[in-house]
Amino acid sequence: MSKNLASKAVSGLKWGSASTIANAVMQIGYTSAMARLLAPEAFGLVAISSVILRFGSYFAHLGLSQAIIQKEELTEDNIRAAFTSSALLGIAFTLLIWFLAPFATMFFDNATTASEQVTPIVRVMALSLLIGGLSSTAFSLAERNMRFKELSIVETLSYVISYLGVGVVCAYLGFGVWSLVFATLTQAGLVALGAYVIIRHNVVPLFKWESYKPLFNYGSKMSVISFLEFLSQDMATILIGKTLGPYKLGIYDRAHRLVNLPMYMLTRTISRVIFPSFSKLQAETSKLASAYISSTTLLAAIIIPTCLGLMVAAPEVVYLLLGDKWGESIPVLQVLCLAIPLSFITMFAGIVCDAKAVLNIKIVLTLVFIGVIAAFFFMLRQYGLIGFAFAILAGEVVRILFYQAVLNRILKLPYLEQLQVYVPGLVNGVLIAAIIYALSSVLRSLELPHVLVLACQIATGAVLFIILTLFFPHNTLKMQINKLLLKFGVNENSTSYYGKIISKYRKTVINSTEGIN
Repeated sequence: MSKNLASKAVSGLKWGSASTIANAVMQIGYTSAMARLLAPEAFGLVAISSVILRFGSYFAHLGLSQAIIQKEELTEDNIRAAFTSSALLGIAFTLLIWFLAPFATMFFDNATTASEQVTPIVRVMALSLLIGGLSSTAFSLAERNMRFKELSIVETLSYVISYLGVGVVCAYLGFGVWSLVFATLTQAGLVALGAYVIIRHNVVPLFKWESYKPLFNYGSKMSVISFLEFLSQDMATILIGKTLGPYKLGIYDRAHRLVNLPMYMLTRTISRVIFPSFSKLQAETSKLASAYISSTTLLAAIIIPTCLGLMVAAPEVVYLLLGDKWGESIPVLQVLCLAIPLSFITMFAGIVCDAKAVLNIKIVLTLVFIGVIAAFFFMLRQYGLIGFAFAILAGEVVRILFYQAVLNRILKLPYLEQLQVYVPGLVNGVLIAAIIYALSSVLRSLELPHVLVLACQIATGAVLFIILTLFFPHNTLKMQINKLLLKFGVNENSTSYYGKIISKYRKTVINSTEGIN
């Protein structure tokens, strides 16, 4: 990886991380407020509506966003072609979803009640497809050019205005489920406006097939893959809504979001930097393999301990953030804390396939995964929400095994080397979860307030994470931390105050094992 590319990647990670932390903190407040202002059914209805909109979005975008980022040489005509296609498809699918909205009742058993509530929600939320069609080209160009500082500012400000402003205020004023809808559309509009301010590309339509062909060759396959991944990711939402109804779906949706959203925000930040970086290394297999190992090891070292700690603290998290009426979501959240980290870690393997344009293999793999997870859902359906959660966990384990074979083939990575990326995070995560569990058992027996117990859990987990990750890292993690510090420009000759401290840290902790350069 060139110094310029590495510098841009590191800068993107810095700004993306800052944005992620800010959004995560705001999301906690938003989730807590909305869970107390709205009933579970409201979240279930919006969850189903979101599934329908995501269904349409994969066809409305046709993978053009990824094609813009992945293409090595991008011309002005390619950009105009991408914008023309995205805008026209956005308009077409907004109208299509509008007319097909009444069929959303098929997701619920109580069709009459659902028809009255779901249909108008889907129709209004369909406007997000139009907004996305007009803004996706600018957003993709900003990511391709690694303008992550500006994107982070836009997304953070839009979240404050849309969710903490429009969403919470509307819910407080009694708009019910529509407060969720208005917040979603407001953010989409603000992000679209901000993206175009960052990248003011040519918006004059172009109808010349030569400019469309290279984008559609890659983008059409990416669209198929994205649609298949949509089916696998949202299968639980569809099946729960159909078999158990909007109330149970609302319980599941909130449990899923408690663990999924923070992980999504973290990995989305990283993946937005990694995809363009990996794409620029697509012809250099050995460097791409090294970048994959480094990225996945560091991500797993963060995600696995976080999720295992959250699994132990699930009762306090649910009662504090959602309220007493959400107690049913606790066991569901605990199982999902085992499944969700696997999903996000294997995401990097998928990005490698995207960057290398090895899309046929990914299509087959995703089809197999859908079949596997559907089978687990069928076998475990009698156990209700817990059964659905365990089905997701089993499916994710199978997906890891499939991706191991794929990466062994396209990157020549030995299976043992691939498995080692999980070891530091798994070892640290088990230790942290065990200590938090012992502490929680004592504190709960004393019947202390939930907020005090959770504060102790977070403080203990944070201290243990810092100690185990930074001061007693596994040898595999040491190597990757060393590489990361070098990319940040920290070397033996650092002259700044903080540089000297980090340089001393490298000498005493990171480079204490022989063979690490």
